[in-house]
Amino acid sequence: MNVFQHLDELKDSDGVGNDAKGLSKEFKNLGWNSHFVTRLPKKGEKAESSQYHLCHSDLPLTKNDIHILHYAGQGYPLDYFQSLPGKKILRFHNITPAFYYKNTTTSEIYNSMERFESISYLEIASLAIFCDAAWCDSPYNGYTIEEYGFKNIITIPICKSYYSSDIHLENNNDGAICFLGRFSPQKKWEDLIDFFFVWEKTHPDSKLYCVGSVIHAFHGYFDLLLKKVSDLNLEGKVLFLQGLSDEEVLQVLSKSDAFVSMSEHEGFCLPVLEAFGMGLPVFAYEQGAIGSTMREGGIKFHSKDYKRLAENMEDCLSDSSKRLILIQNQKKALKYYNYFPWQKQLSGLVSNL
Repeated sequence: MNVFQHLDELKDSDGVGNDAKGLSKEFKNLGWNSHFVTRLPKKGEKAESSQYHLCHSDLPLTKNDIHILHYAGQGYPLDYFQSLPGKKILRFHNITPAFYYKNTTTSEIYNSMERFESISYLEIASLAIFCDAAWCDSPYNGYTIEEYGFKNIITIPICKSYYSSDIHLENNNDGAICFLGRFSPQKKWEDLIDFFFVWEKTHPDSKLYCVGSVIHAFHGYFDLLLKKVSDLNLEGKVLFLQGLSDEEVLQVLSKSDAFVSMSEHEGFCLPVLEAFGMGLPVFAYEQGAIGSTMREGGIKFHSKDYKRLAENMEDCLSDSSKRLILIQNQKKALKYYNYFPWQKQLSGLVSNL
């Protein structure tokens, strides 16, 4: 059986790319022929253990094929996807609401994001008509599309194995904190910087490691972050780190005492689980899919009361027994993902289409 995963672009480091590559591995373990089909050419490392095609190219199609569309907004040609023989599955990741861009980018970019969001939900309505199932990577994403009338809405996490260190990081990095993600407005980096301004008052030697990448359209937002750092006199303390390899990201995590997320829109949030695997205490604002992804691990907070959060973090990080329990619960949560029964689940889901 052929399984074709359709993506706008197959990237090496984002959640969609990790999911597609992880699913491909599991499909091949089941003895199925796995393919990637993309609108844009592949960049970075070559796609491994799977056949790779551009859309509208000649594909080895049969009426028994499975076609999975990874969707995080409009871009992929839906008429092409619909025309292919076989069963159709929407793999829904999320659509970022346009309002996050209203006061953080230019009016032109905000208007473009409004159009992007509107067209994306029109496409979701269209996909609901002809798709045989919708696989969402979080309950939050399932709630987002449930009103559109999809058949067989299922929640299965992003398909990825996470590094899990046997060594617990010591609380000896002068209170350094970090976060990983794109430098885009919904991640609320400005709130993280404001929190660090409070945290740094009692941890004067601490650093804030901001690990991410700048999307061209959001350079204006990144400039706002740089200005905030300057206005708060935090130059040299807030470090923006871009273009890091996976190994370098792990090194940054190992130099931190806590992972703090102020993000307000996450469809899943891989970095939280990467921090779990490093034994790094995680504190996250509970919005979007954050709560379900973290499961019983980490500390979730529901208001951005920076003084109170700093006090709670200090209490947890300075008390070795509390810190150990927190890390153990995070490792327990991570086991759910690393021992997820992918082959059994996928085999059952496909057989029921």
